Amino acid sequence: MDQFSMPTSLLCGADALSALGDHAVGRVMILTDPFLAKSPLMSRVREELTGRPTLVFDRVQPDPDVAAVASALSAFMEFSPDVLVAVGGGSPMDTAKAVRKLAAEQGLPLAGGLIAVPTTAGSGSEVTSFAVVTDSGKNTKLPMNSPDMVPELAILDPLAVVSCPQSLTADSGMDALSHALEAYVARGHNDFSDALAIGAMKLIFDHLLTTHRHGDDVVARHHMQNAATMAAMAFENSGLGIVHGLSHAIGGTFAVPHGRLNAILMPAVVRFNAGVSDSPGGCDFRGGAMTPTARRYADLARAIGVQATTERGRVTALTAVIIRLREALGMPDSMLDAGVKAHEFEAVGEHLASRALADFCTGGNPVAPGIAEMRALLAQVTR
Repeated sequence: MDQFSMPTSLLCGADALSALGDHAVGRVMILTDPFLAKSPLMSRVREELTGRPTLVFDRVQPDPDVAAVASALSAFMEFSPDVLVAVGGGSPMDTAKAVRKLAAEQGLPLAGGLIAVPTTAGSGSEVTSFAVVTDSGKNTKLPMNSPDMVPELAILDPLAVVSCPQSLTADSGMDALSHALEAYVARGHNDFSDALAIGAMKLIFDHLLTTHRHGDDVVARHHMQNAATMAAMAFENSGLGIVHGLSHAIGGTFAVPHGRLNAILMPAVVRFNAGVSDSPGGCDFRGGAMTPTARRYADLARAIGVQATTERGRVTALTAVIIRLREALGMPDSMLDAGVKAHEFEAVGEHLASRALADFCTGGNPVAPGIAEMRALLAQVTR
């Protein structure tokens, strides 16, 4: 039996932020980072919350760790808010979700719920039950998953993302692409998640480069916001795969942005899942026949307009268009290009492979890998 759930309400488009005051009632705690705390966007958020007791916690850090979440939780318990408002990218939203979950476990539920105001178009955390917290002591990403972490409301206002820097636009956009790509082939895919994943990929290929080159294009930004949220709605209901399993493992050890890691990993994972050999032509499928997963990749390629003379060719053409998009965004194509030293990466290869194999997301992958396959994928992204 398939199940599809979408508990978050969405407010989308121009001036959507003007509705914040209608939904944030009572004592309001805002979680954001130091940069956004001083931005015009935060002034607008404060304006919409005029007259309400408000606390701004502005010490959210990139890739929040256990200590950072504990600090935010302490502020939450002292202020005792009715509503949490997360303003920012995946890190503020993940911090807010973790704080909400931990506070509820200590008997402090949120009467007014969690409101997400994303300032990037990538993580889709505004509609998911997932959060990722880093255990710095063990160099490990800790994925959290609980239905009571899903925000009640997401406000997608394109003016909140127009100031997103080029590099972050690229990283977050490729993160969204990896969500759509993995959701489409994940073990739990269904007709509803398929439609959202395909729709998200179409929007990404149509608008990501525009937002990267022309950040003030409000229409393109609006479409990319929608794409990121749609991709997240897809994977929330279908699962992810080893792009994210590997990315979580690598990101816990090396300081490379999550979306950048996903961009590096996607082509190698598509080839592995589809059963494409490492032959120079790239069209030789191991075992001779196309697997159901390979056919899904071909269907996905066709849906986004990838041209090829055969179904096999569409699979390898899909990896090619991902690589071309990555290049057009000026992103690295390997771990070495991303600034990681080869000997350091190779020294922890067994550890990374084991971590990736145990990651929550790996269980959704359409092909079950072993430790040797994980090591081989890690080797591919160091070439």
